[in-house]
Amino acid sequence: MDSGQLKRYYVRIKNALLGHRNKEFLIFLFFFLVSTAFWLLQSLNETFDVEIKVPLKLEHVPEDVVVTSDLPPELTVKVRDKGTVLVRYIYGADVSPVAVDYRDYDKGMVSGGVVVERSYVQKKIQSRLVASTNIVSIRPDTLEFFFNRGARKKVPVELAGTIETSPEYYLKGVDFEPDSVEVLAPLSILDTISQAFIVPVHLSDLASNAKIQRTLHRVRGAKFIPEQVDMMVQVDLYTEKTVEVPIIGVNFPGSKDLRTFPSKVDVTFRIGMSRFKDITADDFVLAVTYEELMENDSSKLKLHLRSVPPGVSNVRIEPSEVDYLIEQIQGE
Repeated sequence: MDSGQLKRYYVRIKNALLGHRNKEFLIFLFFFLVSTAFWLLQSLNETFDVEIKVPLKLEHVPEDVVVTSDLPPELTVKVRDKGTVLVRYIYGADVSPVAVDYRDYDKGMVSGGVVVERSYVQKKIQSRLVASTNIVSIRPDTLEFFFNRGARKKVPVELAGTIETSPEYYLKGVDFEPDSVEVLAPLSILDTISQAFIVPVHLSDLASNAKIQRTLHRVRGAKFIPEQVDMMVQVDLYTEKTVEVPIIGVNFPGSKDLRTFPSKVDVTFRIGMSRFKDITADDFVLAVTYEELMENDSSKLKLHLRSVPPGVSNVRIEPSEVDYLIEQIQGE
């Protein structure tokens, strides 16, 4: 591009910017920027409240001490000052961390809890702020940590929440890995903990096995090791099975015997596919006591199962009533 073309472009841009309408816009923009600058300067001289984050840490903890419930990682501090100062906190360098010195609270206890006074923390925060800045509030309101020197025990992991399967499936079992965890806590808290519950889980319409990582529900002042476990949810497909179960008499005198027509009935039930072969007629008991028959006014005997194996549901007996007679046994 030669100098002549550059000159022509320059003239076009100049004429466009200095046109009547563009000239008015540029004048408006100039005064707008000037007024905005004045407004900003005036605002920065006024007093405001803003919230800033201040990191918090616990230091100088002895090697034989286990902190079972630590301080929060940061504090939310509301401060009040002029805008010119607050800009430094908002857009400037972060406020340096506030350190709580364990040695200031070490009373030689084996275990326990420590409440850190607000004045202790406020004094440390104030030393990191400009002298004109006032602290309005600090959150959280209560700062505490718990510790011990070796008090621990193992507790089982337990389910919390609800697990629902789709209609054709049933919940076969829930296992955890690991199935127990160590809990460390001050003795007064440790004695109250007998289980470690997971954070509640809510599953619905489950149609296949599932493996989920779950965090253990926090207990104030306690620490679980590990803090997460794997939860294995096992489901199984329902199927139906029918077995032939004999009817037996119980508590009959030696000279009497029970005869039913038929002597065996079909028991149909719902069971998981994985246990289909495991359940047999021997797992069911169809028993009738002599005392029941003495009180029975009907010629029919209504059947009831005395024993049903675990995991079996929707049990049906066919026929549900049978004819019977009490037979006198001939002596030898």
